[in-house]
Amino acid sequence: MITGYNTDVKHNNRVFHIQTEDKGDTSPHIESLIYVGGQILATRKTSYADVVQGGRDDKAVQELMEQQHRTMIAAIQRGRFDGPNGALKNPESAASDDDAAGETEDSDQNAPGDRTLDQVILDYLASELSHDQIDCSFSPVPEFVSGKETALRMKAVSSLSKQPVAGAAVQIRILSTVSKPEIVFQGKTASDGMCPISVAVPSFGEGAAAAVIRVSSPIGSTEFKFPVRRKN
Repeated sequence: MITGYNTDVKHNNRVFHIQTEDKGDTSPHIESLIYVGGQILATRKTSYADVVQGGRDDKAVQELMEQQHRTMIAAIQRGRFDGPNGALKNPESAASDDDAAGETEDSDQNAPGDRTLDQVILDYLASELSHDQIDCSFSPVPEFVSGKETALRMKAVSSLSKQPVAGAAVQIRILSTVSKPEIVFQGKTASDGMCPISVAVPSFGEGAAAAVIRVSSPIGSTEFKFPVRRKN
């Protein structure tokens, strides 16, 4: 299972939260949820069973996740959920997994001048995203182990120009089922977009834990979640 994406997008004075996750080999699909005010506004599911038929390809799955996450962002920014007079459209499904094909189309898809989510996505894929976002990469891939230190480097770049993003705030929190959230790292990216990270992971004898990396900048913010493994 690959770590998911979490992004906040402000549009028409509302904050939409997009969460995209890999559901794993036992249920090989990518699921994206759009939240507003804690309520699920829309969902989209895409099967990748064909990708793992000949053996799992994490890179291919990661690319599918990133593409789907960005298309959900594009749908928000292009007004897919904007109702009349600034209102929010009623919650609707945007699922597209193979099993539900043809059964989960929007109920108002035939309304004059309206477009389905898939049409919005195709429009997005055919053109560059007009609103800049922040992209982050890690070296090596973050691995958090209970009671151990971990070191890595993160780079933040603009999604459009691919230029480094300086001054982006980087925060890492450890969440667990047995203790309160704890901030274990805070820093900022340098002029080259790089931020060296060194984290002492608290020790957990029981329960589950995760490390949440949040990156905030003037062009947007994003979150990455990584499980905290127990010592071998």
